[in-house]
Amino acid sequence: MLLRKAILWLLLLQTLHQVTAQNQNTYRHQISVQHDNDFVFAIDRYYTTGSFVRYDHLLKDQFIFKPVANAPLQLSLELGQQTFTPRELFESDFDLLERPYAGYLFTKAWLSRASAVSVWELGAELGLAGPQSQAGAFQVAYHKLINEFIPVWAGEIANSFHVNTEASYYKDVKIARSNVLSYLTWQSKVALGTRSSFVQQGVFLYLGDRAAAYESSAFGRIGQVSEFYGFSGLSLKYVINNALVEGHPFGDDSPFTLSAVPFVWQWDSGLRYRTSRMTYQAVYHWQTKETRREGPWHYMSFAVGIRF
Repeated sequence: MLLRKAILWLLLLQTLHQVTAQNQNTYRHQISVQHDNDFVFAIDRYYTTGSFVRYDHLLKDQFIFKPVANAPLQLSLELGQQTFTPRELFESDFDLLERPYAGYLFTKAWLSRASAVSVWELGAELGLAGPQSQAGAFQVAYHKLINEFIPVWAGEIANSFHVNTEASYYKDVKIARSNVLSYLTWQSKVALGTRSSFVQQGVFLYLGDRAAAYESSAFGRIGQVSEFYGFSGLSLKYVINNALVEGHPFGDDSPFTLSAVPFVWQWDSGLRYRTSRMTYQAVYHWQTKETRREGPWHYMSFAVGIRF
């Protein structure tokens, strides 16, 4: 009898241990921070810096989207600030500026639903442009601190409030019989709002160990498996309006604006590494000009995230 009880207790403890271990490895939350900057190229122009804090959560209940087995609905929230400057940081003559100074502070929320080979996203954004974003104040304070290249911020885009919506669709094509190439992914986006309206189409190639779409960091999804892969992709964006260049579409009193270039090419290439709990990434971004006066952009993004 005692032996039987001992065996039963051992089996129960083993079961509890397995369940606890499994629960510890099933993460439903993720917090990440990202910083964009062009300082690694010894320049300070166009899209010069951006800082973001993001929270992701796998929801237990499904709504809006139809439930999909093994692919829970994910809610994502983000707070960010972006800074845009012309190349001529000490010039006040608008005729010599390639684009207006502009700051943007925003909060964004979106839902994503995924399967093994596709991801849908629906999002909404609220933002503040102009001096109220504090982007210019932060940049000037930083440059005063290092006592170098203090920008004048003449002709900044005026204060304005923005509402934006966005929908995205990603479709994976698995590359068979390859030890290096893993996925070819088609990316489609459409945005409508006062901050920006555009239609974008792109294609990305993934190399290395990347998980299926519903749990891959390639789409910001919370996953339970490790990943290490590189990627590169080219996108074409048709721009309808860009408030950080043209001003608010429903009335604007900015001292200096320019017309936005309608077609913009973007190229992104980088590495992502995800352990059991952490995600790290470094991405190089290049794009063609947003106004007819300026040149192409390039900058780096660095991000780290933790799941719990």
